[in-house]
Amino acid sequence: MATKVYVSLNGVVTEAIGTQPKDALLFASSKKSAAEVILEQRANRRKNSQFIKERLEEAFKR
Repeated sequence: MATKVYVSLNGVVTEAIGTQPKDALLFASSKKSAAEVILEQRANRRKNSQFIKERLEEAFKR
Protein backbone atom coordinates (compact mmCIF):
# COMPACT_ATOMS: atom_id res chain seq x y z
CA MET A 1 0.00 0.00 0.00
CA ALA A 2 1.53 3.30 -1.10
CA THR A 3 1.37 6.36 1.11
CA LYS A 4 -0.74 9.11 -0.40
CA VAL A 5 0.59 12.66 -0.49
CA TYR A 6 -1.80 15.55 -0.01
CA VAL A 7 -1.48 19.20 -0.91
CA SER A 8 -2.97 22.22 0.82
CA LEU A 9 -3.30 25.29 -1.37
CA ASN A 10 -5.41 28.31 -0.47
CA GLY A 11 -7.12 26.39 2.33
CA VAL A 12 -8.19 23.50 0.10
CA VAL A 13 -6.73 20.01 0.70
CA THR A 14 -6.59 17.57 -2.19
CA GLU A 15 -4.53 14.55 -3.16
CA ALA A 16 -1.27 15.66 -4.81
CA ILE A 17 -1.07 14.48 -8.40
CA GLY A 18 1.75 15.65 -10.65
CA THR A 19 3.80 18.79 -10.02
CA GLN A 20 2.63 21.27 -7.41
CA PRO A 21 3.14 25.04 -7.11
CA LYS A 22 5.95 26.34 -4.87
CA ASP A 23 3.55 27.87 -2.34
CA ALA A 24 1.65 24.59 -1.81
CA LEU A 25 2.03 22.70 1.46
CA LEU A 26 2.66 18.99 0.87
CA PHE A 27 2.10 16.37 3.56
CA ALA A 28 1.54 12.64 3.98
CA SER A 29 -0.23 10.64 6.64
CA SER A 30 1.95 8.91 9.20
CA LYS A 31 2.22 5.14 9.27
CA LYS A 32 2.33 5.34 13.09
CA SER A 33 -0.78 5.13 15.21
CA ALA A 34 -1.79 8.06 17.41
CA ALA A 35 -0.71 6.11 20.49
CA GLU A 36 2.76 5.52 19.02
CA VAL A 37 3.15 9.21 18.20
CA ILE A 38 2.11 10.24 21.72
CA LEU A 39 4.52 7.76 23.34
CA GLU A 40 7.34 8.99 21.13
CA GLN A 41 6.59 12.64 21.98
CA ARG A 42 6.51 11.87 25.71
CA ALA A 43 9.85 10.05 25.52
CA ASN A 44 11.41 12.94 23.64
CA ARG A 45 10.01 15.46 26.12
CA ARG A 46 11.44 13.48 29.07
CA LYS A 47 14.82 13.23 27.36
CA ASN A 48 14.86 16.97 26.58
CA SER A 49 13.81 17.89 30.12
CA GLN A 50 16.59 15.75 31.57
CA PHE A 51 19.11 17.36 29.22
CA ILE A 52 17.99 20.86 30.27
CA LYS A 53 18.21 19.95 33.97
CA GLU A 54 21.75 18.59 33.53
CA ARG A 55 22.86 21.71 31.68
CA LEU A 56 21.37 24.00 34.32
CA GLU A 57 23.11 22.05 37.07
CA GLU A 58 26.42 22.41 35.22
CA ALA A 59 25.89 26.13 34.70
CA PHE A 60 25.12 26.83 38.38
CA LYS A 61 28.04 24.73 39.68
CA ARG A 62 30.52 27.21 38.20
